[in-house]
Amino acid sequence: MISFVKEYFKILSLCNILLSDQSWKLYENEEISTIDVTIDWENIDWMYDNVESDSMFMVSIHFSNSYINETLDSVGFRLRGNTSRHANKKSFKVDFNYFVENRYFYDVEKLNLNGEHNDPSIVRSKLAWDYFQEIGMVSSRASHVMLYINGVYFGLYISVEHIDETFLKRNFDNDTGNLWKCTWPADLSFRGNQPQDYYPYFSETRPYELKTNKDEYDYSRLAQFIQTIHNATDSLDIILNIKTTMQYFAMNILMGSWDDYRFLQNNFYLYHNPANDLIHIIPYDYDNSFGIDWFEIDWSMIDPYAYSVNDNSGRPLTDYLFSQSRYKNLFSHFLEFYNHQLFNIDSVDLKLEYYKEFLFSAALEDTFRTLDYDFTISDFLNSYSNEFENQHAKNGIFEYISQRKESLDNLISFDGNLPIVYDKKVHKDILTTGDTASISAAIFGDIDNTNLFYRLEGYDEWNSMSMEFDPVIPSKRVEDHDRWVARFETNLTGDYEWYILASNANGVDRSPVIGYDSFKVVNLVDELPVVINELLARNNFSNFDEFGESDDWIELFNFSNYNIDLSNHYLTDKIENLIKWKFPDSISSIGPGQHLLLWCDDEEYQGSFHTNFKLSSNGEFLALVSPDGETILDSLTFPAQSTDISYGRTWLNNNEWTFMNPSPGVSNVILTINNTSSSNYGFNLNNVYPNPFNSTFNIQLITDDKLDNVEINLFTLLGKNILNRKFYDINIGINTFPINMENGCSSGSYMLQIKNDKKSLVKKL
Repeated sequence: MISFVKEYFKILSLCNILLSDQSWKLYENEEISTIDVTIDWENIDWMYDNVESDSMFMVSIHFSNSYINETLDSVGFRLRGNTSRHANKKSFKVDFNYFVENRYFYDVEKLNLNGEHNDPSIVRSKLAWDYFQEIGMVSSRASHVMLYINGVYFGLYISVEHIDETFLKRNFDNDTGNLWKCTWPADLSFRGNQPQDYYPYFSETRPYELKTNKDEYDYSRLAQFIQTIHNATDSLDIILNIKTTMQYFAMNILMGSWDDYRFLQNNFYLYHNPANDLIHIIPYDYDNSFGIDWFEIDWSMIDPYAYSVNDNSGRPLTDYLFSQSRYKNLFSHFLEFYNHQLFNIDSVDLKLEYYKEFLFSAALEDTFRTLDYDFTISDFLNSYSNEFENQHAKNGIFEYISQRKESLDNLISFDGNLPIVYDKKVHKDILTTGDTASISAAIFGDIDNTNLFYRLEGYDEWNSMSMEFDPVIPSKRVEDHDRWVARFETNLTGDYEWYILASNANGVDRSPVIGYDSFKVVNLVDELPVVINELLARNNFSNFDEFGESDDWIELFNFSNYNIDLSNHYLTDKIENLIKWKFPDSISSIGPGQHLLLWCDDEEYQGSFHTNFKLSSNGEFLALVSPDGETILDSLTFPAQSTDISYGRTWLNNNEWTFMNPSPGVSNVILTINNTSSSNYGFNLNNVYPNPFNSTFNIQLITDDKLDNVEINLFTLLGKNILNRKFYDINIGINTFPINMENGCSSGSYMLQIKNDKKSLVKKL
């Protein structure tokens, strides 16, 4: 049984391997990862004596699993959580770039290590995050880890992905928007029309804490959202992502998670995505689920449409949503679908048996697990079962799921049968002439007709065509089961506008509610005489942007003798997202023989020359992409970088790269190693042969004076010295020095340095 479920996790891992992002290695599920923290015990004592403090301590961390076996120094470490700070089994935050700026560990900045002291099974929140991932909703990933501090086993933890800028980059097509962490008492109540009315007012951070773009501190979009809930509810569809919102509420009902907006006005994130100008709700914190209760409420039996809230006051968002048939029906549809797809009793039983066996040994040795509520190892095992109750754990997980599934079958209801278009997308935002435009929509309800309307901008006449029902059945994503598709060939260039109408005898639904969606058709350029020419991923003092900041940069070069228009082209650092940054029209022209410098600082608000991504000094993929969003015109994967040393084309060969002295805006300058004066000082290089060389080569010097010594070094392009030889008592004339690389060396380019106390020269081999 355990091997069957492990195959499922292996498939997920293989899918992740195809992506260039490496963070999946931190959340793989084939084994329990190990984290060992080295810290002064005095600092641990201080944290435990000052549990409300967020003071960060410097530690070293060793992380190990099948894919990672690494130690990092100067890592931030502190307590995290709310009520869990007072638990005996505490939760911790790990911050990789708190003490070392711009450092990432496998593409993440932080780890949340949750002690799960409330949960005798140590699996409830992991199940919740698994289910969110299965339905395709933007949410955190999670995995189990064994935490050691100074070699002492602190227990079995769940590592939950932190919601921050790196999370946004992985999950949204535009990650530059505002992200708010919403904690008690975040009820979305109306407090006024001004953005400052929604600044944190319960404490310094609560209830709405801005987590991105802090310097701008702009609450206007949040204020507009809350105003719409109260004063213009008929406009809610144009400001809120209704699909993800109703998924959030449906999943919380399904999993018995009450520590949320609806019951406890707590624990969710709101993100304003500039790509579609919508607010998205992001779930957060799921240890209080699947039968955990502190309010004497049976969460497996509650009515999904109406139940009391913790303070008997209103919840403006859900009060309105559940008063409207359209939203209520969508909620019911999601709830019914997930109840059948996720709560299949046979698969649930298999999954729970897997986790119980998988976690048993780590839980058995976890003495911290017993400190808060005296949970025994029998409690751990029985909490997965069909009958279990101990203090606030009112149900075994299987018991809760069985009861919730049965009760929902009797409680779910629908008001009418009007169609609802709740999701839509064009599969490519930019196409080339002759491509087939493919537009899909997720539509629920009784449907008589579904039509796509489209036209080329500037034309008065609309074209229309029927959409075909084209479901993807082996899927746990509800939108795949409700999928309708329309396809047509694009022969004219320009901007296309489109919208969808779904109807039956009782009414019509339109998406978008107002206005149109769009895509672009362009002519394909087969070859582009523009290349990535040079980059600098660790800029300290090399050069500065117009704001005086020493940011990363990429330099492009036009090697043709005519102007090139880069409008509608893209630059990216993610192979899975080739349309990450689009060239603004204002800087799209690059003249013949000219360079174009772009600041990779993730600060687009600073101007057109600033991209929406940074460069990784650990090395990564880069590409220049055509307007079709698929054709890579130029690309490279560059190695780890050193401070103020760039990486560029040698132009001896367009595909040959090496480390350089930064030369933004001018011809590239190959890096030299301690080259001093060009005057003779006793010797000159006559020849190095053979070049290319194998394991041996010869150096021929011409000397015009007797030399006491000459030192010969061979460096890799990363600056590693792999050879050092010294020769003494060198006569006047031609001298040949045979070099034998005893262990050989790998294929590639190397820098040969020849020097004495007065002179140094360098040659590339």
